[in-house]
Amino acid sequence: MNALGQASIPGNAGAARGLGTTPSGAAQRWSAGSLLAMLVIAAAGLVLRLLGARGDLWLDEIWTFALLEPLTSIDQIFWRINHDNNHFLNSAYLYLIGPDASSLLQRGLSVALGVGTVVAAGLVAASRGRRTAIATSVLFATSYPMVHYGSEARGYAGLVLFTLLSVLFLERRLDNRGSAIAFAAIVLLGFLSHLTMAETVVILVAWASWLVWSRTGSLASTNLEVGLIFAPAFLAVLPLAACVLLGSQLFGFQFGGVSPFSLQTFAQGYGGMIRYLFGLPSWLGDWVCIGAACGLVLASARLWRDRRTSLYVIGIVGLPLLMALAHLPNVEFPRYFLVSGTLLLLIAGEFLGRGFQAGGRGFLLSAAALAAMLVGNIGSLLQFYEHGRGSYSGMVDQMTRSGDTTYASSHDLRTGMVVNYFADRIGGQASLVPADKMCSQPPDWLILEGGVHEQFQSVQPSSSCVLDFERTDAATAWGLSGIGWTLYRRRE
Repeated sequence: MNALGQASIPGNAGAARGLGTTPSGAAQRWSAGSLLAMLVIAAAGLVLRLLGARGDLWLDEIWTFALLEPLTSIDQIFWRINHDNNHFLNSAYLYLIGPDASSLLQRGLSVALGVGTVVAAGLVAASRGRRTAIATSVLFATSYPMVHYGSEARGYAGLVLFTLLSVLFLERRLDNRGSAIAFAAIVLLGFLSHLTMAETVVILVAWASWLVWSRTGSLASTNLEVGLIFAPAFLAVLPLAACVLLGSQLFGFQFGGVSPFSLQTFAQGYGGMIRYLFGLPSWLGDWVCIGAACGLVLASARLWRDRRTSLYVIGIVGLPLLMALAHLPNVEFPRYFLVSGTLLLLIAGEFLGRGFQAGGRGFLLSAAALAAMLVGNIGSLLQFYEHGRGSYSGMVDQMTRSGDTTYASSHDLRTGMVVNYFADRIGGQASLVPADKMCSQPPDWLILEGGVHEQFQSVQPSSSCVLDFERTDAATAWGLSGIGWTLYRRRE
């Protein structure tokens, strides 16, 4: 039996070395030192996420409010809105909070779930030793994508948290000591957070099937055991699936945007996620990042006799490969690789923990690697805190300060939604002039997306008539979310 199959047998012994099962002296050391360290790490994670929660809401956060606006009751979130930007838990929270709350409060649920992720990461890694648990928690507390999505009013913070908890509770189910109801509830909460929890479930089903088959060698036994493990979770998710299916039949289902698959966009998305996770320099190629990450995972599967290595191979190598073979759309966005990224941080924590536990050169190597990741992520976070997800409210205020006004844009749908949101907040009025009406209804203002326009002090957006606009303001966004705006005013 190969290393991946053997991992299913000694896994219980590894779990026995986890938190709460060590000798009393070790437990006391964990309680006195490591638990204090975990508290400090969680507090640091909270501060980083609160800093990230400042600033204006960006398009996708505002889009949720636009989807919620016509609803008359909270239950309609689950069947009336059929849009990929409807992340159920986040939508319900925003429905209760309302569009006029502060952005910090609107992002409060994600901040809380993001901090919970830091703690959950330590719990998942605890069976590998307290040093591994601490190192893993540090990675989840400081990694830029975890801070970013843990401070954004969308469903990704919950996706990461419940992915981690589902790994933990599935392992308990495999050891015949976990609650089926608890595991089912966690899977349901994951789907309520974001429908890409389906990626997590695919990974977990494949992992459980591999482990059971490696132990029994029987396909029938594998189907039976895995079916019994996941049946309660399937039943828990069934009502939500029925609501989505019913709503899609009644009202259809919409996507915010669909871009075709290519190997270049796949590498851009997955390679970008890996680069952001570990604070790697921008000049490092996408395929280099993917190759290095997958290579280390495969090498660990050959070296470590641990059942969790098969989880990493399936989730970090297998799932992205499946996504590429299926030619899924929109893969240029790193967020669609967030489940694989979560597992990448887990295995990175294991690498660090093993080095710290080995002592000597291993300790120094792990310390240097962790320091390099922290420096890289601090650099990313500083840019994120400086530019945020874009700055829109000030420009809308500038446009509407002298009364009702008109504007045109390089993207009517996106820009119109953002302008309307902030104009409503400040009591202003700005009417969108479609691009084909600019000559007959010359707009007072022009908003162009993307930072490339910042260098132009004036623009003439129409070749059909003479319109001259002078730049008055510009703001960029940095990182995984946001849109840069350049604001122009028409010269008389």
